[in-house]
Amino acid sequence: MPWHPSYRGRVLEPDYLFASRHLLPHFVQALCGHLQAVARLPVAEGDDARREIAALHAALAELDRTPLPQQSPDVPDAYFALQRVLEERLGAPTVSWLRIGLSRNDLDMTVYRMRARELLLAAGDQLTTLRGALLAKAADHVDTVLIAQTHHQPGQPTTVAHYLVAVEAMLARDAERLLGAYARLNRCPLGAAALAGSSHPLDRDLTAAALGFDGPVDNTYDAVASSDWEAEVVSVAQSVALNLSRFVCDLLSWTAAGWYRLADDLVQGSSIMPQKRNPVALEHARTRFSRALGAAGMVLYSSHNIPYADLNDFGPDVQGALQMQHVQLSGGIELLLASLEGGDFDRSRLAAVAAATDTTATELADVLVRERALAFPEAHALVAKLVARMQAEGRALPEARGDDLAAVGGPEVDDEVVRTALDPVAFVARRSGFGGPAPDAVRHQLERARQRVERDAASLEGRRQALSGARATLRAS
Repeated sequence: MPWHPSYRGRVLEPDYLFASRHLLPHFVQALCGHLQAVARLPVAEGDDARREIAALHAALAELDRTPLPQQSPDVPDAYFALQRVLEERLGAPTVSWLRIGLSRNDLDMTVYRMRARELLLAAGDQLTTLRGALLAKAADHVDTVLIAQTHHQPGQPTTVAHYLVAVEAMLARDAERLLGAYARLNRCPLGAAALAGSSHPLDRDLTAAALGFDGPVDNTYDAVASSDWEAEVVSVAQSVALNLSRFVCDLLSWTAAGWYRLADDLVQGSSIMPQKRNPVALEHARTRFSRALGAAGMVLYSSHNIPYADLNDFGPDVQGALQMQHVQLSGGIELLLASLEGGDFDRSRLAAVAAATDTTATELADVLVRERALAFPEAHALVAKLVARMQAEGRALPEARGDDLAAVGGPEVDDEVVRTALDPVAFVARRSGFGGPAPDAVRHQLERARQRVERDAASLEGRRQALSGARATLRAS
């Protein structure tokens, strides 16, 4: 009986198209891995069995380089399409070796994990590249003073480099989350069959190793019923998108203020306003990070309030959402990277803003504590009065001198002491403690950051080499 048109049009055809585009190599590899375990079973002993299994393996290897045929009306999914192609070439008795101890349940879950590994590695590579670009930009601006905000108001002077290294540190934690998610994901469901495993003594460790997994999923029910690995994958991407959206927010604010300027090929003009340089690359990066967050919800809610069993909810029905999230996150990172490499901070404008700031007030209060033995609350109150006086007179706080402080009830202090305390460059230079913004302190942070980027890049490459090695061994066998 043919499938209902609604079921075929809404479910079978889209799933088949998705599998054809994104999952076919993983299906073929997973079947080859399973066949290796089958070849070592007692029922596979004998020359005829070995010849049939060898022919089947060769046919599978050929399918790895062949697109799926157009979906037939009576074929529900990619697995049955592959089976039909193999039966047409080798006959049903030969292909029946694949069916021993294999269910679509454990096969699908294996394929989905294999695809997710690729997405994680691709995201990890992009994140590594972006982190390197952040550090390169930071190295160019170790001495560039930036007035940082707290609660949407000017707060204290720091440097562009100090800010950018902070962003990289945030992304370094995302990289740790990504690598941890990969390790927990990288367990193989094959051999779990429908849920209870098989009475055939399949070597699940062999299958897992053949497919580049760190080992099999310990519990066969867990192998086909769990979706927490999907939740973790999208949660890692959510964290990256959230963190980068905050960076984009700052960049957009700085472009509006003229502190950051994008290259001409990253902005658009206006159809009516000749002066406009709209930072469209950053705007579109922001929307893609938002879409990555939304796609994560599609995956997470699909596992909400459902039985702990093998289900379509977190199987074929969310693979498109996983892909969608990856595409949006990847696009956002690519646009942000282009904006970082194709833009720069305007040193002269930042210096002018710093010269007119009142954000060095904390340092003058600290000087009064250190050099005049005032209690900090008293020093705080005096400097607050000085700030109000300077504002009322239309003068920038760094222009204040000793008599200005005395005029609001402060102790006698040399002009040079007041000037140095209120100088933004000196403010930054005095904060040379561990993690601070002083140039030498930031250079130490940069070196540590470069080391962790190199470490994470090596971990990603190790994972990639392990998968490549497993694929090569599988083909050779």
